[in-house]
Amino acid sequence: MYVKTSLITGANSGIGYATAEELARQGHHVIMVCRDEQRGKAAQQAVIQQTGSSKVDLLLADLSSFKEIARLAQQVNERYDKLDVLINNAGGLFGSYMTSKDGFEQTFAVNYLAPFLLTCLLLHKLKASEAGRIINVASIMQAKQFEPDHAAHPSQTAYRSMKAYGTAKTAVLMMTYHLAKELSGSGVTVNALHPGVIYTPQSAKTAPAFARPLMKLFMQSPKQGARTSIYLATSDEVGKTTGEFFKGTQKARTVPVTYNAEKQKELHENSMEWTSTYLKD
Repeated sequence: MYVKTSLITGANSGIGYATAEELARQGHHVIMVCRDEQRGKAAQQAVIQQTGSSKVDLLLADLSSFKEIARLAQQVNERYDKLDVLINNAGGLFGSYMTSKDGFEQTFAVNYLAPFLLTCLLLHKLKASEAGRIINVASIMQAKQFEPDHAAHPSQTAYRSMKAYGTAKTAVLMMTYHLAKELSGSGVTVNALHPGVIYTPQSAKTAPAFARPLMKLFMQSPKQGARTSIYLATSDEVGKTTGEFFKGTQKARTVPVTYNAEKQKELHENSMEWTSTYLKD
């Protein structure tokens, strides 16, 4: 019996944890990528306990660091023969302007540059699969205009966390569409999704304390938010589908700039240059 190997970033809580648990329940060999060792081990043990699966691995990485991403990819490349599913789920929303260890605005680094670099470094493992699937967790929060350099290094004085988040998720969509074209005929598909408006500890931090109980009432649970990731990872209906954005199980359109081939190419070339040190053989 063919056992699929699936890697999920940001897997210790929220949508990532719910995705890992369900894929383990369905018999996948699950690789949980987490930043914090203690929370990661607790999440790994919880998935094992809930599903009865012994094929649940834990790898640690701080995805705001190119060096850590490269180390993570090296571990995957050394330990696994192939990768069937890569779910770029990890993300972050930062209330104030911060820069990553590599000098990029933190929201852009975590939400876009991390999945870009990790995907590039794991592509040959996905191509070694019977039918590799790349799944990028994006958002309906999208920027109407997009300039790569400004996205990577926005004005510190004009920084707005939600705007930065929307810009980073726009880049994720552009990466999805560009990579789908680049991988045409390879057997590897690339799709993105909006998980819904989800209550997680991180989302609660962005709201006033008095509003947090109401958030639980009106927002979806992480398990509900994981449904589209699981659908794209497992359903035969989308086995050949690539270069699409999903809300639930339905395809949806994104802002016009995401379909601009020249902007996609510019972002891709810039991203290759920004991460070039870690893409060398």
